[in-house]
Amino acid sequence: MTEADVTMTTDEGKRARVRRLLIHPLTADGFRKRVKTSDEDHRNFLDRVADSLAYMTDDGLRALRRSLATKGDGSSRDFWPSYACIIGLAEAFEPRPLEHAPELLRWFASRAGPAALEAGRHVAEYEFWKKHKRPPVMPGDKARVAEVAAKWNDKAERIRDVIRRRGRANFDDDLQWLDWFEKTSTDVEALIEGGAG
Repeated sequence: MTEADVTMTTDEGKRARVRRLLIHPLTADGFRKRVKTSDEDHRNFLDRVADSLAYMTDDGLRALRRSLATKGDGSSRDFWPSYACIIGLAEAFEPRPLEHAPELLRWFASRAGPAALEAGRHVAEYEFWKKHKRPPVMPGDKARVAEVAAKWNDKAERIRDVIRRRGRANFDDDLQWLDWFEKTSTDVEALIEGGAG
């Protein structure tokens, strides 16, 4: 990558980067708007796509482009696929970081966040969000999150106890898991405190 490429990448906006790596190449390959769609509606559709995919890395956008090139709609397969198709494929290549999901931030900023923290299930709730892209509101969801939280909290305490007694964990995997658990716990606590503030 040349210095000019670095400057262009640094200076361009997120929407422009998605256009450069995904939208313009697919348009050049023959993707077009649907016949009954106005130019303005199509422009708004592409802006929405660009805004929604701005979190992706350059490599992720390139991979998405290659995949979408075979997913056009219509008999000639040259109409832009639906927003749902594009976003679904993007999630398969690079899941959207939860920190960018306003629903998640609202959930942990509400009473649910401090309640989860107090009950020690904030990490399990966060991981549930990561997997399902929604809060654990159904009775079965709540029971599963509580069960996972109890298991993880017990595991963390057992590893900490071994470290206190022996000066080290029994296994490197245990130490790596505890590092992940404690970092995730700290990150979720910050989300909760940010909402409370």
